[in-house]
Amino acid sequence: MAAFDLPLLAHIGEAETDRFRRDGYLVIERFLTEERIAALRDSFPKLFAGKFDTGVYPDEWYWREGMSLPDVTRHMANAWKADLNVAKLALSADIGRAAARLAGWPGVRLGQDTIWWKAPRTKPVAHHQDSSFMDFLNPARTITCWVTLDDTHRDAGTLEYVPGSHLWPLTPLPEAFHGQDDYRAQMKAAAAKSGITPAEPVFIEVPAGSCVFHAGEIWHGSGPNTTGDRMRRSIGVHMIPADAQFSDRHGGYIYRRYQRTGDPGLDESFFPLLWSDDARRTLWIEGYCETGRRREPERPTP
Repeated sequence: MAAFDLPLLAHIGEAETDRFRRDGYLVIERFLTEERIAALRDSFPKLFAGKFDTGVYPDEWYWREGMSLPDVTRHMANAWKADLNVAKLALSADIGRAAARLAGWPGVRLGQDTIWWKAPRTKPVAHHQDSSFMDFLNPARTITCWVTLDDTHRDAGTLEYVPGSHLWPLTPLPEAFHGQDDYRAQMKAAAAKSGITPAEPVFIEVPAGSCVFHAGEIWHGSGPNTTGDRMRRSIGVHMIPADAQFSDRHGGYIYRRYQRTGDPGLDESFFPLLWSDDARRTLWIEGYCETGRRREPERPTP
């Protein structure tokens, strides 16, 4: 099967775009089928056990059975390189088209995906702004599609947003990310520094198979999973402008490894083009989602 077709996302129009630009996020419920939800859930234990469809490791891998603390949120980045179910979601043209429309960009590339597995009794993830991690790019911008694979609840550590905070100044990288007692501390400090009284966070309580698009500048995070029986599994698809390039600024401790010497351009082998308004899309995506091999499709002999 090729990358996921997600027709519900085609219905994003002017009203939804206006809401996104006002609040910094947009919720879309039940955009994944039960079959796709089940397939993605099945990938989680395989991934964290080191069983990779493609034989390729993800770029980041936090939490390993028997080695890591049981109360830490499990996290993985660029699992699309390892697992084909994740690839079919992360490389979807429909997600790319919706993101470009909401952000007002002429096209988007995949920056990275992130896998989040907040098991029962796991700690919070600090409030942060995604774009603060993107200083190694010009422009340092991103938009995320956060996909839920379980029904979400505030006591199970669902994602929460501070509405309108995407209009605040961008802050440097957070000093701490996992397990803070006051996981909103960095958000509140940024608000105080700018003389802003933040709105109360909004908890995203939606059915499995829903998604939230959020601006890279919005403050968001998640509290602890205080339940004894609820999982919170999710996947973030982080997209960047199609014309983004590597900057001269310091940073990008993982993603700089994919920069060619003397060339600021982003190679489609690692930052594939998902969608553009001139109908461009990285050619190897559909074949990769079926075989796990990145090959340019053969062109017919004239």
